[in-house]
Amino acid sequence: MEYGKVLRFHRVKQGLTQNQLADGIISPAYLSKIENDQTVPAFEVLELLYERLGLDFHDSSYNHPSKEKLKEWYEAIVFKQADDAQRLKEELLQQKETLDNHHLYIFFELFRIRHLLLENEIDGAYEAWGNIRQHKDTFDEEMEFYFHLGAGLVKYYKGDFEEAFQELMEAKNYSASLKVEEWELSDLYYLLSLSSSQSNYISASIYYADQALVIYQKHYNLIKSADCHILLGINYARLKNYGKALENYHLVSKIATQTRNHYQLGVIYHNIGVIESRRGQYDTALMNYKRSLPYRRETASDYEIFETIHCLVLENYKLKEFEECMYWIDEGFKHLNSSPLDTSSQEVHLNIYQMLIQDNSTLSEYLANEAIPLFQQSKQHRFVIRYSVIISDLLEAERSYKKSTKYLRLAIELLNKYSHIGGTVI
Repeated sequence: MEYGKVLRFHRVKQGLTQNQLADGIISPAYLSKIENDQTVPAFEVLELLYERLGLDFHDSSYNHPSKEKLKEWYEAIVFKQADDAQRLKEELLQQKETLDNHHLYIFFELFRIRHLLLENEIDGAYEAWGNIRQHKDTFDEEMEFYFHLGAGLVKYYKGDFEEAFQELMEAKNYSASLKVEEWELSDLYYLLSLSSSQSNYISASIYYADQALVIYQKHYNLIKSADCHILLGINYARLKNYGKALENYHLVSKIATQTRNHYQLGVIYHNIGVIESRRGQYDTALMNYKRSLPYRRETASDYEIFETIHCLVLENYKLKEFEECMYWIDEGFKHLNSSPLDTSSQEVHLNIYQMLIQDNSTLSEYLANEAIPLFQQSKQHRFVIRYSVIISDLLEAERSYKKSTKYLRLAIELLNKYSHIGGTVI
């Protein structure tokens, strides 16, 4: 048994310093050696240290217990079985060992990070991840695997996609020396594909999506197979291989219709709209966005619903259907007003197109002082590009050629740097 790790875990958990725990028993320096597994003390010393921490040295529950119930809970979380996950969590909390035993507590907290994300409690998950880090030097390799996987997920939800990818790669490195079950391996590959796609590592995203897909298909997991096809479709679209992208989307359509997965149907019709827009087929793009919207209203997040409304605004503007464009602008404002989330950046999009249609003379100032800086700060490069082109044209019409060139240069620089911008990742 790793007595040192157990002692350090409970000491830190109880907020004690090494001096406080060692006082009257041994020296703090000797306790440090015990905690770092540099020495094995006499049982009498361990008993006194355990007693001060309120632990029973002879209680067999402090041996490494079975994690079957915890892994059952984690599997329910991974496969988004919310009711089962909540029930298993409550059962685990009723077991004293879950919170008192070093190993069980660590795994419970690591798995709880993902459960909080399942419940969309992103700040809570970030806090839980931060709290468990204080015990990191007591982790074994399996704990390190779940710690880095949880870190990758938290950073993904926070929008730090490149850091998320690096954390997930760390988890992959630890998985090589562990007996990771296939369902966990496919989950890791899928998350790697997701984060690398958002980081514009297109080849890596395709590779990991293919790896995950092989396992999901082997186990006849249609829903997760469809998720992989969505990612593949997005990445092939970014490579402008639209035929391959549409092939994957049509596979999703068949699977999602069979499984009645309205969320996936909303995603793929939206993304087909993206492809048709890039091909200049604006009417077809509009048809697909409208087909997507009822599914998204039923199943998607407020941000995803707005994304489709935003695209309906954009396509109608391209077609110079300004009355229809204003209709969708109004729909966008109604949707944002009913959302409890921070919608300030979404409102900027609607304001811009409303001002364009109304030929508002303050649009250049609004783009320069509010819109473009906002999207630069949030690293939403495609919107910086789009609105830099618009302000460049406006300034050129005003004969402000120097300022116009400045924004055109900004758009070109970003286009060269981020040549694969676009697509919707779930």
